[in-house]
Amino acid sequence: MTSTIGTSTDSFGFNGLKLFEVVRDCLPDDRKRTQNLLETKDDMLFVWNSKNCSVLTVNWRAANVKKDQQQKYQTLIPSAPQNFTVEKILPSTEATFLALSGPRGLSILELPRRWGPNGQYQNGKECIICRSYNLDEHLFTENVNLEILQIRWHPASPTDSHILALLSDNSIRVYDVDALRHVWRVGPSPSLVNGGAATNKPPPPLSTSSPTTTAMTSKSTAKLAYLSSLGDTAVDFDIAPPRVVNGGEGGGGGAADLTTTTLEDTSYSTTGGHSFAQQKKSKGGKIEWPIVILRGDGNVYILCAGIDTDRPKLQGPISILPQVDDNYGLDSCSLVVVPSLPPTIIIAESSGKTHHALLLEEESPAERSLTELDSSLVLYPCEWYLQVLETVELELGLAGVDEARTYSCPIHLKRDLLNESRYFAYHNAGLHAVTMDFTRQLVQFVENDDDLNEKYPLFNSQSRAEYVVCTKALPNSSTNAVLGFALLSSPPGILLQLASGQVVTLDLISDHSMILDWTRAPGGKSSRATDPTLKNMLKDSFQDRIQTILKSGTTQPILKLDQTAEPTPQESFELLTQATRMLREHYFAKHEKARQEIERRVHVLKLLKQQQLAEIDQLQQEKQQIRETAERLAENYEDICDKQSALFKRAQEVVRLATLRLPKGSFSENKFADMIEKIANATKQLERNVDQAKQKITAQQVQVEQKQKAQKERIVTLPTKQEEIIKQIIGEMYTQIEGCVTDVKKMNSVLNMT
Repeated sequence: MTSTIGTSTDSFGFNGLKLFEVVRDCLPDDRKRTQNLLETKDDMLFVWNSKNCSVLTVNWRAANVKKDQQQKYQTLIPSAPQNFTVEKILPSTEATFLALSGPRGLSILELPRRWGPNGQYQNGKECIICRSYNLDEHLFTENVNLEILQIRWHPASPTDSHILALLSDNSIRVYDVDALRHVWRVGPSPSLVNGGAATNKPPPPLSTSSPTTTAMTSKSTAKLAYLSSLGDTAVDFDIAPPRVVNGGEGGGGGAADLTTTTLEDTSYSTTGGHSFAQQKKSKGGKIEWPIVILRGDGNVYILCAGIDTDRPKLQGPISILPQVDDNYGLDSCSLVVVPSLPPTIIIAESSGKTHHALLLEEESPAERSLTELDSSLVLYPCEWYLQVLETVELELGLAGVDEARTYSCPIHLKRDLLNESRYFAYHNAGLHAVTMDFTRQLVQFVENDDDLNEKYPLFNSQSRAEYVVCTKALPNSSTNAVLGFALLSSPPGILLQLASGQVVTLDLISDHSMILDWTRAPGGKSSRATDPTLKNMLKDSFQDRIQTILKSGTTQPILKLDQTAEPTPQESFELLTQATRMLREHYFAKHEKARQEIERRVHVLKLLKQQQLAEIDQLQQEKQQIRETAERLAENYEDICDKQSALFKRAQEVVRLATLRLPKGSFSENKFADMIEKIANATKQLERNVDQAKQKITAQQVQVEQKQKAQKERIVTLPTKQEEIIKQIIGEMYTQIEGCVTDVKKMNSVLNMT
């Protein structure tokens, strides 16, 4: 595959920041498990200081631009100290709050305002005391075995303050900053479990804090381990894209009370959910955000709930197709929802397997019946099912000599907000980047009107997993767990903090499809089945073929091992043996195959050359034959031309003699005679016109003489204007008469008439 990660291990130069120099000295005591003690939001980087119980923050974009100047970091001190160990920090959607989470507690830190040239908090003040809220401290104090498994900010929160926390007692608690809004049941309650069976005694409301509830909760802590061993405990959840419910009760009603259900906003992101919810509420529809819940035994449930739903309806378990014996993992640990169309569900197992599935709607969910787990929890018919497309197996550490010894650890998933086709998996053994090709194919299938199934069938390419950073070389070696993983944007990159204090920053290509080469056949022309084998081999570029052969199917990660202890000779020998085996199996074999392909191509080209030389000889012979034939045809052509000329002259003479012997004139003579006759008739008509003109002139002269005599006898004085008009008329008549006379003279001269 094409590598999307740069080779430098600190592309952004974060190791030189003063902030990480302080963090290296304040790492947590327990560094054997994967945590997430750093996070980014836009241009701000948040890092948890385990020693001083404070948050260190810096504008990483400004620090990246001003590399020559040391960018100062800020310290955010919570006003209320935490009574638990922080293992995860998570900023809210609009960066208004920062959640500090651990197995034994949850705290909300209110972030101060930002201003100043570098966009820092309170114009770059070094230490800031921030208001913080410790949520439900008494709950964890009274329940020793109760733990927080996952937290997520709700994208539809109007105040950017609603957070969801999944607890190990199969409940999701919804907080609005420090106020508990809802407690949603997502599985059997430990208070109802008695040796694997449920009691008939109704449980008290979970949202109350009465002494009775506290006592019963304390008794149920001993039964949490029993639920976990059976896989009946929810281990992770994520929020799917919203949908609009018209008619019926809100809160994710089942098929009985749901009239229309439509998935909306397929391009939903964690920053755009609030505006979408407000827009749909203004149109009169009820917004539901399906919450996808994963249990340890691999079963998936959906809790259809809005942000104000008191009693949501739990649907499940979802049917997973195609069905397998192990239900796609009996040790599931993590889940993430990619807001594609349809939504993509990614389920990870502790063994390193990740399953890619599409969340599709059931055709007839109402046919199923309700399932009552206990008096307060009912499972409704599920409106969806999961269609698993593929399973990707991630390598947790470098494979040793003894492949039977496999390493397993919890996998943490994080999707790429810039590219919905990619997500990341970080764990004790390092970091993987997984690219899913079918999401882009689904988008192209929806956008294009053409029938893509005939041209390019869907799901014809597999996903690609790239082992980016490896922190565990051998199964027996110590782990260098990931303490923090964050995604950077503008410019895109990844940030990784390891238990050894090392910081890895790598450049990231936001859209891998820009560099992906699609090997598609040229359209319009299809190769015939009768084409020779040699021509079929030579159609593709030989250089591309060799590059395809030499392309490695596996990626070699960047090794970031624990440098605090030297490896034993046995570990060094195993690492050397593994590297040698890797060269022999993945590199030398490919070079040997490339050599065989080159030899085969040379042999084919020699055969082709011999065939072409034989064809050239045959063409030379055909050329000589064609030349002789052309000379013979040229001589025949000259003889035929001479005969044709002689025949043409004879034909002309015959036509002339035949014309002379005709009783009448030819067509040309008749036409000329007709023309002469027409001219004669026209001349006679002209003579008559001239005679008439002469008579009119004579009559006019007589009239003029008479008028002159009368004028002499009688003097008549005309007005000047009339006199000028008469003169003008007489002049025009004289000109006309003179022209007519001239025309008559010309006609007489033409016709030789006197």
